[in-house]
Amino acid sequence: MYSRYTTLQRAQLAKQEYLDTQDVFLAVYAPGRRASLEASLRDQLHRKFLLAEDLSSGSLGSARGVLLAKEDLSLMPTALSCFADALRSGADYVTSDAVFGYAGATALYHSPSFAACPGCALVSRELLLRCLAEARDPENPAELLTLAAKLSRNHVCLPLALAHYERDICAEDVWSMKGKRVFIMSHLLDMTGAPIVLVSAVPVLRSMGYEVVVLGPEDSGSMPLFLEAGAVVITRRGCVQSPLLWGLALCADFVLANTVVEARAVRALSGARVPVLWWLHDAFAGYPHIAHQIPKELGENIRVYSVGSHAANAMHSVRPEFNIRPLIYGLPDYASEKFAHYDLSYAGGRPLFATVGSFENRKGQDIFCKAIRLLPPETMKKASFLFVGKAAEPEMMDAVRSLTADCPDNVFYVKRLTRDEIKSLMAQCTCLVCASRDDPMPTFVTEGLIFGKPAIVSEHTGTAGLITEGVDGFVYEDDDPEKLAERLAWAIDHPEKLAAMRQACRDLYERHYSKQAFADGLKQAVRELTGESSLSLCQN
Repeated sequence: MYSRYTTLQRAQLAKQEYLDTQDVFLAVYAPGRRASLEASLRDQLHRKFLLAEDLSSGSLGSARGVLLAKEDLSLMPTALSCFADALRSGADYVTSDAVFGYAGATALYHSPSFAACPGCALVSRELLLRCLAEARDPENPAELLTLAAKLSRNHVCLPLALAHYERDICAEDVWSMKGKRVFIMSHLLDMTGAPIVLVSAVPVLRSMGYEVVVLGPEDSGSMPLFLEAGAVVITRRGCVQSPLLWGLALCADFVLANTVVEARAVRALSGARVPVLWWLHDAFAGYPHIAHQIPKELGENIRVYSVGSHAANAMHSVRPEFNIRPLIYGLPDYASEKFAHYDLSYAGGRPLFATVGSFENRKGQDIFCKAIRLLPPETMKKASFLFVGKAAEPEMMDAVRSLTADCPDNVFYVKRLTRDEIKSLMAQCTCLVCASRDDPMPTFVTEGLIFGKPAIVSEHTGTAGLITEGVDGFVYEDDDPEKLAERLAWAIDHPEKLAAMRQACRDLYERHYSKQAFADGLKQAVRELTGESSLSLCQN
């Protein structure tokens, strides 16, 4: 029995608890399309159901709900139990996540706040009667499903891939028949900077009336954030390099391609009728590996934006002729949110200087280590230093480990902090340090600004172009550990002056990185790209 389920379904099945729903009588209505369905119905743990030939009261008997299926599909053995449990809990329209393709390689995750008309759904007896009364063709499950989505008063979408369709996913699986559509392509769904700031775009686009669909590879941490923000998420391994799902972009009113890694998709869409916003967050380091995929010319439907001058300069290093507009990301005001506060105990009563990011050459942890070693011993002992991040490159990790071994009392390393622990760190630290050799717009520096904390940053960061020296931060030049050490020494000896910079740091956040600043910038970009602004002017 297990061999028919996808990898995702097997993982979900192993975690599901048995639900005793035998007191709920269901009907299943799937005229003309039920070969796979009938086979999977034999495996259902919920046994109180009948396969109805029609939707008359006599055929439905005492069924409290009807599973409508407009096409052939396979169901997980727990599907009817889960549907019945949701119905018993008060839902009148119950849908679920799903997998598509012969091997189920494509997965569809619905946002709790939205679900398009699916291939199957459970409707309550009461809702079914209202749908039948309005239907032009009351025997057509496709029409009844559309009406059920429209007339439902209590929709529940189960976060389980209960249905498996052997066909490929299509536009009607992910968008409704009304409203504007946006298709977002992300090369990662992890907790790194580019996917995290992309989440902030979802509520902005929804406020503009767009239904948001995100395409990415398998989840590595950030997918729940997209779902909570109200997006529908499609995952498929290798989607960045495979054009199999790019065709969905042509069914959208607007496309957002996130980072230069989406170059192949942008090239495929160049010249198409759908407008594309290509949003760059990338460092110089990645371009030698992907430059050959970047189109040499862009169609009029493509507009390029970047999170600052550093990211723009990185693209200009290989495509100097591209017109690149600024669009700096926005982060929520974490300082005003409720979160679990942790005493991280690294400061020990001393000023705490922290850096956060994966350990790789371009992030420059070795430069920070050298700068700490260059501090006069009496100055160094007056401060604490914290390195946060996982080791991507051994040399960077070796530099940090050597320093923590030599200075165990005031230099610390931790591989990972939770989101609440990161917020606690920003609240507790004295100053952030970003020693990157190549960093478009480091998010941890922005998070520090939210809490009024200044940063010492390399000139090779996007943040450097926005800082006013000595007012809301500090910039050092030439990737020089000695120059970084000079600023560190001053900061260690003047913690009260760093504290006095709090309001200026908050003002920098409000001007450039706040949710409102980002929303204003993104809305303007979308309206210009789609022609909405000129249309509204004509109408006025």
